[in-house]
Amino acid sequence: MLLVIGDVVTDVVARHSAPLAPGTDTPADIAILPGGAGANVAAWAAHCGARVRLLARAGRDAADWHRAALVRAGVDAHVRVDPEAPTGKVVALVDGGGERSFLADNGASFRLGPDDWTAGLLTGVTHVHLSGYLFFTAPGRALAALATAEAHARGATVSVDPASAGFLAESGVRDFLDAVADADTLFPNSAEAALLSGLPSPAAAAAALATALDATAVVTAGDDGAHLATPGAPAVHIPATPVVPLDTTGAGDAFTGAYLAAAQSGGGPRAAAAAGCATAARAVRTPGGRPGQGA
Repeated sequence: MLLVIGDVVTDVVARHSAPLAPGTDTPADIAILPGGAGANVAAWAAHCGARVRLLARAGRDAADWHRAALVRAGVDAHVRVDPEAPTGKVVALVDGGGERSFLADNGASFRLGPDDWTAGLLTGVTHVHLSGYLFFTAPGRALAALATAEAHARGATVSVDPASAGFLAESGVRDFLDAVADADTLFPNSAEAALLSGLPSPAAAAAALATALDATAVVTAGDDGAHLATPGAPAVHIPATPVVPLDTTGAGDAFTGAYLAAAQSGGGPRAAAAAGCATAARAVRTPGGRPGQGA
């Protein structure tokens, strides 16, 4: 069983083929979809055959909708209802090449903390995955530390997705690295890896982070695939599956979910990374950040 702890948000995905026109209208295809990095990872892992549990927090306005979507995706969804804050929302602007930019209102997801934790969440769990958004708030950091300590005490492993280069830069690289020092696996994208390591090359960054953290580092690099490193060893390149992207929203989450599902079924890191690349390629062919969302 895999436990994911992280964010659930409402995605407003706007796909526009023409450049944004300041001061006037730009035609776009717009969809409102369930999202959030943590919830997306859980949904993709379940889609790839893993047994998955999710701990997240949403507002009264949309908690039931999000819970129902996760249950349909095969996730054992523990969505705590925030009595005050609304559900987080993200506006994803996706251009004609599939690249996206985000506007984020994190809402209730940034209020997830130790009060939402129960030890029973670890029943049957062999791996815990933490969304990096936990590390950008005091309650989230406390929850991450608590879950990591209890998971390791029970013999479970822990992974972290740094989640956002922008938030990392704002909150401080050194503080983040200190907070994830006990993780067994780190899943940064190339921008996050460069920020965390100070090295622009994804392969060099993966090797440096693996050695610094004494952990496995898996750096995702879009159409360059992934770079996998273990402590003291050079990174191994896992090639991407060639694809013309429609929407890259959630591609990293699809990679991580598939990687974790493959690892849960006994696959080694290289096989898990290859599964991640193949699943990310499928994910970018349809809108939204989860399996089955596209038309």
